[in-house]
Amino acid sequence: MSEGNRTGHEGYNAISTPPTGEESMNKGYTASTRNTDQKKTSPEEYFRWAVFGITMLLLFIAAIQFYFSMQEVIGTWLEWQYVPLFKSMYNLVVIVVCVFIIKLFVFRKRA
Repeated sequence: MSEGNRTGHEGYNAISTPPTGEESMNKGYTASTRNTDQKKTSPEEYFRWAVFGITMLLLFIAAIQFYFSMQEVIGTWLEWQYVPLFKSMYNLVVIVVCVFIIKLFVFRKRA
């Protein structure tokens, strides 16, 4: 019977040192330290965030207007009996694209 088996530790023998509590708990990973220094934001950075916010708002408004314009185009160009079918297909495509975007940006894996 080997030394590792007599002590009850599989990875421990007479030559190596036993794992400490910290090493066995984090399994070799070291704790990452955060930088506690606060970075001061400049007026240029505030301006960039404001421009980004305004751009996102305009994009949101344009997307809503495009959605309702497409609904009107479907109603205008197609025969009345096909309008509900094409509207439902268009809404389904919008839902699939939105779910894909949410999957990309919200549920992405963090490295």
